[in-house]
Amino acid sequence: MISSYTSWQPLEEVIVGDCFSGDYFDIIEDKKVYSQLAQILDETKEDFNNLAKLIEEYGASVKRPYLQNKTVYQNDWQKFGEPDYPPLTPRDVQITLGEKLLVTSPEHEYQNLQDEYAKTGQVIDPFGQEWSEDNIMSGANASCIVRIGTDVFVDESEWLTRKQSKWIEENVLDDRYKLHVKKTDGHGDSVFAILKPGVILSTYHADDLNLEEEFRGWDILKILDPTIIQAEKIGEFRSENFNGRWYVPEETPSKQFANFVDTYLTKWTGNASETVFTVNCLVLDEQNVIFSGYNKEVFDFCKKHKIEPIISPIRHKFFWDTGISCSTQDIRRKGGLESYL
Repeated sequence: MISSYTSWQPLEEVIVGDCFSGDYFDIIEDKKVYSQLAQILDETKEDFNNLAKLIEEYGASVKRPYLQNKTVYQNDWQKFGEPDYPPLTPRDVQITLGEKLLVTSPEHEYQNLQDEYAKTGQVIDPFGQEWSEDNIMSGANASCIVRIGTDVFVDESEWLTRKQSKWIEENVLDDRYKLHVKKTDGHGDSVFAILKPGVILSTYHADDLNLEEEFRGWDILKILDPTIIQAEKIGEFRSENFNGRWYVPEETPSKQFANFVDTYLTKWTGNASETVFTVNCLVLDEQNVIFSGYNKEVFDFCKKHKIEPIISPIRHKFFWDTGISCSTQDIRRKGGLESYL
C-alpha cells in the first residue's frame, strides 16, 4: 500500500538504496585504481546495509532496489562507455505523494518494486518505463519536492521547472493539496527538513524560501556551522585537485585513479559542497531522526524538542554527493492527510 503525506509521520515502509560490490570493477587492469574503487563501493554497500538494518530494528519494513549480475553492468559499460550509476538515491527518482508514487526518472533497478506497488496503489510513471528526452518530466528530480500534508513545496530550478511542477499539480495532486512554488536552487530536501510539526532544520541558503513567513511560529534552526564549512573546504580542495566534483576522505588518490573517475565516472560525482548533510536526514517519527554524522548544534536542537538523533554513517557521502534523505524513499507512514500551515 502507498500512503505517505509527510516526512515525519511514523515510518512503516521505506526503500533504501544499494551499491554495487567492489568486484564490479574487477575488469580494470590497473590494480591500484581497482583497489581504491573497490574500497569505496564495498564501504558504501556496508553503510547502506547498516542503514537498512537500523530502520528494520526500529520496526519499519525495508525494500531494496534490484541489482543485476555484475556482468550485465560491465557489458553496458563497455557498450556505452560509462559504468551505470548504482541505485543509491531512490529519493531522486520517485516520491510518494499521498496515495500515489510519482516516478520522475525510470530506473530499471526500481522497476520490480514499482510493479509491486502498482498492485495495491497508484504508480504514476509519465515515461511508461522508457526514458525519453522529450518527456514532460525529463530531467526532473523528486528531491525538489517537500511534502507537508496538504501543502506541497517544489523548487523552481533546473531540476524541476515551472512547467514540470504544473504538470504534477494537474496530473498527480488533487484539490486537497496546495502547491507552493519556491526558488531554493534545487534539491529541497537539502535546503530544509521538517523533524516534526513546528520544528525545522534549514540551511543558510534558504533565504529565498522565507521560512519565517511560510511557517509562522515554528522553531527554525538555520545552520551555519562546521558541517557547511567542512563541505566548502572540501569543495575548494576538489576544485583544485579533482575538477570540483568528488572527494575521497583521508586519502590522496593516485593520478591514475583521478583520471579514471574524471573519464568514466562523471555521472557518479556531484557538487557535494552544495549538500548539507545535517539537513539531509530520515525522520522515523517525531521522536527519532537518522543523521549521517554528529553535529552539536543540530543535536542540541533535537534535544530541545525531545528528538533522539541517531547516527548512521555514510563514509563516502562526499564522493557520491548523497545523504540519508537521498538514500531513502518512504512508501508508507502511519496517519492520514492533515493541514499543518
